Amino acid sequence: MNGYQGRVSAMLTPTHQAIKQQVQSAAIIHADETRHQRGGERRWMWLALSKVAVCFMTAFGRGQEAAKRLLGSELDGVLVTDQYAGYRFIDSAQRQLCWAHVLRNVAAIAESSDAVNQPIGARLVLLADTVFRTRHGYEQGCLSREQYQRRLQRCRQSWRRQLERGSVLCSKRYRGRCQLLLKDDEMLWRFMENDEIALTNNEAERALRGYVLWRKGSYGVWSHRGEQFRQRILSLVETAKRLGRCPQEWLRAVVRSCIEKTDYPFPEELVLSTPSR
Repeated sequence: MNGYQGRVSAMLTPTHQAIKQQVQSAAIIHADETRHQRGGERRWMWLALSKVAVCFMTAFGRGQEAAKRLLGSELDGVLVTDQYAGYRFIDSAQRQLCWAHVLRNVAAIAESSDAVNQPIGARLVLLADTVFRTRHGYEQGCLSREQYQRRLQRCRQSWRRQLERGSVLCSKRYRGRCQLLLKDDEMLWRFMENDEIALTNNEAERALRGYVLWRKGSYGVWSHRGEQFRQRILSLVETAKRLGRCPQEWLRAVVRSCIEKTDYPFPEELVLSTPSR
């Protein structure tokens, strides 16, 4: 079986390259990472996705070098992620931070045992909830764009004031958290410039879920060949889902073209990013 995986993995090389190039050139990209096991070694499975493609990539580490391998050293579009430092090589003007993660961070301040932290954290939670409600109201047509922008501007001003208070008054642990959010302020509000930019990174987390279940139900991989197969087959399957295609039919078409030496089957959505073969 391992031998067949190796052969199919080699056949999937152009597919994986095309998917990766499409994601890197997209206007909006979501990225995330999770643990990955190869033998007894702890590694990482990275993921980046666009509207039409999902690219998985395994790496030894979780640092910037791995992120650059996946995303490229420069982006044309906007990257949606959590606050993880591995993405900081991307210009802040091209970043949107996940508000779901931010909400959890400020909720921890509100739930702190220190009475000084609690009112500041509670106010930040209320403001984060207001951001979500305002966005949902706008998406449902309950707010005009002018109302939407005006409410968010007021919310942003209040948010900064509370973070500034927290940066001075909170306990040491949460002072640092408030200071980091202030530093990253520009990356929190990028979505105001483009309605296509999501408030959260839920898309990437959902796309990773299938791999996480696979990882939990198996013994991981034990070789470079198995690792390579896993990242490539996952990329094909998840991209097929986004394109509304049958992954089995796509895979059969790839294998058939390689065996019969006919034209390689690239979906229309990936053609502009197709690598030379």
